[in-house]
Amino acid sequence: MKRFSGVWRISDVQVQIPSEARFQALRRSCEIIINDGTPTLLQYKGDGVQSLAALGIMRHASEKSAHGKNFVIAIEEPESHLHPSAIHELRDVINELSGNHQVVLTTHCPLFVDRANISNNIIVHGKKARPAKKVQEIRDILGVRASDNLRNAEIVLLVEGEDDMVALNSLLSHASKKIKTAIDNGTIAIDFLAGGTNLAYKVGLIRDALCLTHCYLDDDKCGHDSFEKARVQGLLTDADVNFSTCEGMPEAELEDLYDRSVYIDLIKNLYRVTLNSPKFKTNRKWSNRMRDVFRQHGKRWNDQVEMEIKAKIAELISKSPENVLNEQKRTSFDSLVITLEDRLSELNRSK
Repeated sequence: MKRFSGVWRISDVQVQIPSEARFQALRRSCEIIINDGTPTLLQYKGDGVQSLAALGIMRHASEKSAHGKNFVIAIEEPESHLHPSAIHELRDVINELSGNHQVVLTTHCPLFVDRANISNNIIVHGKKARPAKKVQEIRDILGVRASDNLRNAEIVLLVEGEDDMVALNSLLSHASKKIKTAIDNGTIAIDFLAGGTNLAYKVGLIRDALCLTHCYLDDDKCGHDSFEKARVQGLLTDADVNFSTCEGMPEAELEDLYDRSVYIDLIKNLYRVTLNSPKFKTNRKWSNRMRDVFRQHGKRWNDQVEMEIKAKIAELISKSPENVLNEQKRTSFDSLVITLEDRLSELNRSK
């Protein structure tokens, strides 16, 4: 300020609020309203929603103010009071946080078990803490009861039908010594859905048993719709599935991968139907082509007949799995073999 003719003239005035005071004021006056169908203050929401909000704020703070710092984030039983679908979302948030910070959580929920690195799971029992050495230890401490066929399983391969399970058991064992060993000792279990619509339910059961899941599904509408439902629910990702695609075919199923010579005599001898018909040489999927040929021959075709034929073909393949795949149509199967071998290698590295 300057003084002119005995008067102080003010040239500038500044009003400042220190950051600390600003934060204190916001804490007292800020209201958080969450609309999950009904706009409500956060303080009146359930414990689960409040926990999710706290974790969201924590993630935001770690992203905006970390400035190269690494935090240790401790979370106690994050699954408490949460709907199952919210638990899946919460797991994804925690996985994001663990990419930049150390996350330590206590849990009784199998969904939060680190299957990629078993030793990352610390078992606290009898006033002692130690890294887990195998999945069965974690199952025992969490009280998880796996079915007999999953008791030793690390990876479960899900296929659509029982005939697919029978055939792929032999085909995979013949294609890879590593996979054969894993199937023989129970590390890989093959299970079937009895209908593609059961996929999400089945994957949920397998996750509860602390097993990794991989799927080999028909490349048709049912297979894709079932996978998308499980994906949206957070049960599967694109890395967890192979479809039985065949080049030049808009839809395909496992039987489309087989060389016709494997079962042509079986169909002729049991049903008096020849597969040399032009109707069997279209680019429609196997079950549709078989239906067209059977009807052309004046034969009945229904779900029961289809199941019988698929079971008989699977039995043939299980006895002689060599040279049964069509060389031009087997690429999805070969990709499945590589994927399963890679997943077995990942498991071995984590032990």
